[in-house]
Amino acid sequence: MQLSHRIENDVCIVAIEGNIALDGVSDVKSYVKPFLEDEAVQKIIINFEKVNFIDSSGIGLIVSIFKTLQQRQAKLALCSLSNKNNEIFNMTRLDKILNIYGSEDEALKNI
Repeated sequence: MQLSHRIENDVCIVAIEGNIALDGVSDVKSYVKPFLEDEAVQKIIINFEKVNFIDSSGIGLIVSIFKTLQQRQAKLALCSLSNKNNEIFNMTRLDKILNIYGSEDEALKNI
């Protein structure tokens, strides 16, 4: 798994390459933690463009990130989900509470 980020104003864009599954969740959690604690970061966009698979532990991580940001009135958005990953968020009905966008540009404009 590879993780990278960039910060534009108060938005942190995190790109994940690989699977967000049981073996990689702790890596993502450790990587994102400083941004969750940084008051200057008011929005986090997670780019799923190169995420092949997300399992239930990965879903749990996304919900945890969402709740942490919500507690401090910050926002989370997901973007560039594959059809398969989009289906998972639809089946779990998380698409009703999470901001999910087709592209990173769309997420940046709307979050």
